[in-house]
This record gives sequence, C-alpha cells and structure tokens, in this order.
Amino acid sequence: MSEESKLRAFWRLQTFAVGSWLVVGSGLHAVLTPFPERWRKTAPYIRRWAALGARCLGVRVLLEGTVPPAGSLVVANHQGYVDIVSLGSLFPCIFVARHDMRRWPLFGQLAASGATIFLNRENKRAGVRGVAQVREALKVGATVIAFPEGTSTDGTGLLPFRTGVFQAAIDAQAPVVPAAIRYLTLDGRPLDEHSRSVVGWYQGEPFVRHLLRLGSHHHVEVAIRLGEPLWPPHPQRRELAACAEEEVFRLLGLPQGRRPERVGREAAGERGAV
Repeated sequence: MSEESKLRAFWRLQTFAVGSWLVVGSGLHAVLTPFPERWRKTAPYIRRWAALGARCLGVRVLLEGTVPPAGSLVVANHQGYVDIVSLGSLFPCIFVARHDMRRWPLFGQLAASGATIFLNRENKRAGVRGVAQVREALKVGATVIAFPEGTSTDGTGLLPFRTGVFQAAIDAQAPVVPAAIRYLTLDGRPLDEHSRSVVGWYQGEPFVRHLLRLGSHHHVEVAIRLGEPLWPPHPQRRELAACAEEEVFRLLGLPQGRRPERVGREAAGERGAV
C-alpha cells in the first residue's frame, strides 16, 4: 500500500468516525425514545449514517427496482459490512445483525446506539427474543434489513436462508422484499478473486485491517436489485424463506441452488433455526 493510499484510508476512516457520531448526536431524541417506537424514529438516521459510510468508502450504488414500503422485511445476500452502507443508504431502515457485531470497532458501538436488533443464533432463547423484536419493529412501521444466510460469503453463490426472521414477518403481517447485492468493480476494474476479497469481508482478516485496505482504494461500484414485495398473508416460514431465496437467486442472475465457494463463518446451530 502506497503512502498516498494509506493517507486516503486514514482520512476516510477518520471522517467516517467523526461523522458517524455527529449523526448519532443529531438523532439523540430518537435514540432516547422508548422501544418499540425507537426503531421507527431511528430509521432515517441510520439511512443518513449509511449514506455517509458509502461516501467515505467510495461506494457507488446503482439501484434497480422500487424502494420497499415502510414496515417491510428486506432480505438480502451478504458479503460483508459494505452491504450495510450500500443497502442502508437507499431508504430509512434498521438492521438485524449477528450478536457478535457488538464487539466490532466503531460499527459495534454505532449499531448498538442505532437500535440494531442483535440475533444470537447460538442461544435459542436469545434467538427467539431477537425475532420477537423484529416483529415489534415491523409492527410500528420500521423497515428491517436482514441477511438470512447467517454469515458473509464471497458472493459466488447463496447459502440456504435461515427461517427465523421470516416468522417475524408472518406474525407482523409485513411484506417481505428480496434484495440482491452484486459488487461490480473496484477502481473501475471488474472484480476478480483478489479484488472480491478487498470488498467482501469473509476471509477472517482483522476488521480494522480490512477496513483500511478497502479505504485505500478509490471507489467500489455495487448494483442493488430490489424485487417485488411478497405480500401477506404468508405461508409457513420455511416456504416463505424458500420463496425469498429463490427470488434472490433470480435477482443475482445465479443458477438456483449454487452455493458460494468461500464462506466467512458457518453460523452455529441448526440451519433454519434463526
């Protein structure tokens, strides 16, 4: 990494860190609002924060499709933290995240302050509680983004969707919107095996090191396709999850059932639990 690239990365991350807390400060009244209303009031500030993150990381989003109606459950494939700022910059939203995200530098503290719902897939009781929180957020009109693969991948395929979060949409009678995230170029060049690992975070690289490596580049181009909502009344959660998974495969332009070549971390527990 050249000195110029290092300076670019540190300047971007410093700007992102300072700007993030300014966004939190501007939305302090929302942060202090009791749940479940807090989820709805916080959503516009999460969009503002994500848009800031996208600018700081040089992410250029190409959107295809219609922004989901408020109170939707948006389910997407997952390649890493760049998904968060890319998809989250498009509409007011809150996120469902793995419980260990709380420990991430910068992102973890911001997620906790931004009303992120943490799902603990290693503890059944905690997982059920997280799904119940998603249900309540949907009921008050917050749009919730979830990554039901349960972990990040290299984007060459799709893992079977876990079904727990779909139960929240069934209980809340909320529309489910499939979304496909495809990273196209890095600094204007089509992604290859090496550059894919610069954009996606799935190889176990320390978080800050990966963030600095990504920030040293000029820009990333990402295409996001939003499918048509799956409206209630819904079938049982396994069938609903299968329908959403099939649609994400189609939106990605991948053959049905293709699995990724590299997976960041297999989520613990029986697949489909949460």
